[in-house]
Amino acid sequence: MEQDKQHDDGRTERPVEGPPPDTEQRPLGALAVTGFLTVTILVMWFGMYALNMARS
Repeated sequence: MEQDKQHDDGRTERPVEGPPPDTEQRPLGALAVTGFLTVTILVMWFGMYALNMARS
């Protein structure tokens, strides 16, 4: 393994060993909340539409 390079201003630069591991995950909680709210809003909207059509 190569030695770390020391710069004059005190920074240390390590050699690149490859891409970082893929640790990104899907935000399942946010997707679930968004889906739930979407379904709720659509059910309420179509429900009110049906009630208005039934009244008139």
